[in-house]
Amino acid sequence: MQQALRTLSVRRSPAAWAILIGLYLAVGVAIAVYLAPTTVIGQDLATYQRAADRLWSGQDPYAGQSDLGQDYQYRYPPLLAMVIPVLGIPPIWYGLLAAATVATLWLWYRTAGPAGLLVPALLVGPQAQQLLNGNSQALVVYLLAVTPLLALGRGPSWGGPAALALATMLKLHPVIGLVWFAGRRDGRAIGLYLLACGVLLVPQVPWLDDFVRYYLADSAAVATIPGMSLRAIHPVVWVAGTVVALVVAWRLADGRYGWVAVTVAQLLALPRVLLVNLALLLAAPLPPRRSVRQASDPAGDPPPAPGPATSSSPGPSTTLG
Repeated sequence: MQQALRTLSVRRSPAAWAILIGLYLAVGVAIAVYLAPTTVIGQDLATYQRAADRLWSGQDPYAGQSDLGQDYQYRYPPLLAMVIPVLGIPPIWYGLLAAATVATLWLWYRTAGPAGLLVPALLVGPQAQQLLNGNSQALVVYLLAVTPLLALGRGPSWGGPAALALATMLKLHPVIGLVWFAGRRDGRAIGLYLLACGVLLVPQVPWLDDFVRYYLADSAAVATIPGMSLRAIHPVVWVAGTVVALVVAWRLADGRYGWVAVTVAQLLALPRVLLVNLALLLAAPLPPRRSVRQASDPAGDPPPAPGPATSSSPGPSTTLG
């Protein structure tokens, strides 16, 4: 499919691509309009800042949230609250989110040319809402998008596992990315991930007990809200669907769609799924069939245009999942 997309990128005229992307963008804008009433500028950043104020004043960052409502509760590892006093300064924070978003969109474009802009155009609503709300998801999406690229690249071998570990410290669901490493039988990467998590957990030790008690004692930590979550249908459906998604992701891990399957598994595993969470799908731009070196170097030169249909794929046979 990806080769077909790249072939279309070559054959379609710029005007044709502009029209097609415009149509996708029109649908994306319609979704953005639908999401507008639930978009509150700075809402999520304010949640992080509130937790940071309690944390750095020696209080439990997870306490005193019962009267805030589900959308305003801090339910993440302590790391985010620890760094918010510096990174949470609005110009810095929104600059980071914008840079992560642009970098992710560039990965999509570089992967498939104009065709790589179709999915981002369709998801412009969820992207815009998470940015305006100040949600850290834009950072998580970028870290997840580069995880397989770094894991299979020429750079340091710890790059992919470290990116996944950092994403896990911002939101918990990226831990499912381990299924990709497990399916590829990459025990070394799993070890590096655990090591990176261990290093990141050290400065969080004073607040880890509060974090664990919050999830064990406060039902609001994993409360389900109306939306697309399987858990909203029934807990059994949620558990069964998550297990099936994990098995499928594990089986596909060594193929081209492995990382896509892992990303979908993360989405299905969320107990709280709304339209804004669909932005998570941007973490899995499909890679073309090219060498590991070309596929894993986001800053390098664009890949060459595909050759004749009879030509074989250059480079090593290993491709991104």
